[in-house]
Amino acid sequence: MTRNIAISLAAAMAVAACARGTRVESAGEVAPATPMSGAMLPTGTTMRVKLNESVGTLSSHDGDHFTASVTEAVRAENGVDAVPMGSMLFGRVTGLHKATIPGEQAVVRLAFDSVRIRGLTYPFDGTITNVNAESEQADPTKAQVAKEATVGAIAGAALGAVLGGVELSKIVAGGLLGVAAGTVISLGTGTTQSVIPAGTRMTVRSTQEVRLR
Repeated sequence: MTRNIAISLAAAMAVAACARGTRVESAGEVAPATPMSGAMLPTGTTMRVKLNESVGTLSSHDGDHFTASVTEAVRAENGVDAVPMGSMLFGRVTGLHKATIPGEQAVVRLAFDSVRIRGLTYPFDGTITNVNAESEQADPTKAQVAKEATVGAIAGAALGAVLGGVELSKIVAGGLLGVAAGTVISLGTGTTQSVIPAGTRMTVRSTQEVRLR
């Protein structure tokens, strides 16, 4: 009974997200943290970034690399910019499932490898806690888009939803993705090309400490 209620609430949230323009947040497991100085980024450091390349169900493949630019400086407690605006995150696609029938969930898993700050590159691992994406289709008919958007609102998570908990368990159990590092993000449902386009805004939270030289 309780599980059915939880699933119903998740479905309702997905419908609401579609209606208001897919801004979906994940609670995440790492608490936000503020650097004390520019010498170290603690676990939980949060960065606002912009995706520099599109990621899509037809255009992307496992292992593809991508970058994201920091759009807001991360200010340390001592007043310096620990992560200046324009710093760069480097990542790769670690999983991708393309929907083959209407109503099936398409998903992508994105992981981060490194961060470049003031020209120096450091190992970096982080989770995506928020995605603000706009739908971009690969030239399907208007009727097809309308039909699949309706099915998607009912049957699966909205484009840009960060999947976890029950939703992620269903994706993994269904064999849509293997087990690998990274954050799983919904690309919506339907058989047309679904894209998280370049320029999409994301929030990334570090899951390890980064010492800066």
